[in-house]
Amino acid sequence: MLFHSDLILNAFIIFLPLIFYRPFYKRKNPFFLYVLFLVPLLITMTFPVKIFDSVLDLRGIPLVIGSLYGGLYTTLLLFGSLLAYRQALGGIDLFHYAIALIPTAVLLLIAFKTFDGASAKKRMLLVFGMCFFLRVTVVNIYALLEGNPSFFMASFVPSLPIILVQCVMAVMLVFMIETIRAQHRMQEEIIQAEKMKVVSEIAASVAHEVRNPLTSVRGFIQLLSDPSLGDRKRQEFSAITLEELDRAESIISDYLSLAKPQIEKLEPIVLEEALAKASQILSSYANLQNVEIAADLTSSATVYGSKSKFRQAIINIGKNAIEAMPGGGKLSLAFTVNEQARTVTVTIADTGIGMSEQQINRLGAPYYSTKEKGTGLGTMVIFSVIRGMNGRIDVRSKEGAGTTYYIMLPLAQRA
Repeated sequence: MLFHSDLILNAFIIFLPLIFYRPFYKRKNPFFLYVLFLVPLLITMTFPVKIFDSVLDLRGIPLVIGSLYGGLYTTLLLFGSLLAYRQALGGIDLFHYAIALIPTAVLLLIAFKTFDGASAKKRMLLVFGMCFFLRVTVVNIYALLEGNPSFFMASFVPSLPIILVQCVMAVMLVFMIETIRAQHRMQEEIIQAEKMKVVSEIAASVAHEVRNPLTSVRGFIQLLSDPSLGDRKRQEFSAITLEELDRAESIISDYLSLAKPQIEKLEPIVLEEALAKASQILSSYANLQNVEIAADLTSSATVYGSKSKFRQAIINIGKNAIEAMPGGGKLSLAFTVNEQARTVTVTIADTGIGMSEQQINRLGAPYYSTKEKGTGLGTMVIFSVIRGMNGRIDVRSKEGAGTTYYIMLPLAQRA
């Protein structure tokens, strides 16, 4: 029973460094690795396991593995501690024991570079060979120095199975250490990939949002080049072009402020004016796509939010609707007021290709788009803006029969 308890204790102590190696594996401090492997080294020397007229002394495992992972300074500290503690335990000629350790120490110094550049499998083989070499050389050289040449056949050969068990335990420890290192490397790669994904999402989102006002600017510049255009219309289109350029600048400023968020300016939004302006901005793009815009803005309502972001959301919906009608069609904008519930419902409908129920359910998710080259970030911005205004969006669609957006918003409180 005592044998079993000592064996379990030794096995537990040998794998003790794994508990602390996991959170601190990145530390390259030789002293840290020295302390990490010194504890099992001393404990296994204190409580060796006697089995089959031999001693299962596992001190070689932390000595070899700690030296190979720690480098020169860790090796010197571990060998020095081994000699000092062995002297303290007594019953041995320290000088002969130190000479017996020299071949292993030299081989470890030679193996450092090979071990650092080796794969996990090669490291396990190196540790197996090193542990076997340690036990073979130390025991037999010491016996020869002590004047006992018959020790090899009388005691060492029968203990070979025990030595192989020690070597296998060393390989198991290295396997677990390499598994920990591989997991941490994988985690770092995943974190790096997530960072790159965030960067790409932001870049795609900026490009998507800035493209909308630039598309409008391009359309109005084409209209301004028409020599038959009247002065009044020319001034009106020039003003809209400048407004859209300002909106593009505002969008860029919003993304730049992600690193240093600013308090958003909330203000009353006259709904009919905001929708009329969005309709006017979309008109040039709609004309190019042979789409008619029908705006029913006879009612009056005021909501509360950011004017620029709300207009940006409406333009995004309108632009998506226009692109859903490649052969031309009709885009309708309207809103109805429910005074009793103190809400207003904005309706944006198209006669385009429509969407399936599965596509509707996934709207607003990053990187999901029904367009071949879409990013899905424009729709995500739409949902985010409406949620920020304490509203909600209901989308109804049928493939081949168009899509309708219902945007429910609370009315602004009367003064």
